[in-house]
Amino acid sequence: MSDIEKKFHEFALKSILFKGRNDWYFCYLKSEKIAHVLVVLAEQSVLKDRGEAYKLALSAAELPQTIVHFAAGEVDPAVVVADIFSLLSKVRLAGTSGLIAKENIYILLNEYETVVERFSASIHPSPFTSSGDFAVPNIDAGQGPLSLGTEARGFDSKTLPDVELKDNLKRQSKGQKDTDISAISARTQKVLDVVISKKSSSIKDISAAVRGCSEKTIQRELAVLIERGLVKKVGERRWSVYMPI
Repeated sequence: MSDIEKKFHEFALKSILFKGRNDWYFCYLKSEKIAHVLVVLAEQSVLKDRGEAYKLALSAAELPQTIVHFAAGEVDPAVVVADIFSLLSKVRLAGTSGLIAKENIYILLNEYETVVERFSASIHPSPFTSSGDFAVPNIDAGQGPLSLGTEARGFDSKTLPDVELKDNLKRQSKGQKDTDISAISARTQKVLDVVISKKSSSIKDISAAVRGCSEKTIQRELAVLIERGLVKKVGERRWSVYMPI
């Protein structure tokens, strides 16, 4: 990779389109590369097939544009998936008609399948849990029965009993904030560290830094931090960011 290409990739990954979304940028680059390959195959095809081969290449060249507009929030994710499946069908037909050699068809299909799998995974995070979801507090050998109050370290607000939640609400209604950092879980602490270090972070920024967590999990952790008066939310919906207090 040349220095110019490296600089551009670094710029792209920090841009408003792809910041914190390496998977979307991967799909953009991969789809663009496939389109280039199809252009080369069209140029090498026999004269009578060249027109159809170029049509397929031009159709493939539209996918990177669709992904960019999706990243900008202008296109629904279903449209991107539909375009990829449409291209899969066109490539298969090109193989059946003999427009492209079967060996190349196999490679092209595999590459497009990689794109759709990567893109779908980025839209629908894996349902599997991480090791952090099973974390429990350390208990000394001589410690008595485990209490489920705030002294039970490692539990966030969503796992506390109703009594504890009511106490928190009462404190907040009186204008009091629970700022005891030691009472939050290790994963919540990681989220807080990212917010503090970046000063202003979106959920995508935080999920990119805290591995093994879905964006919904990050949202729940941020809700805990907001409740405890450690973080504040600025803005609405996809434009919202989180800042330390």
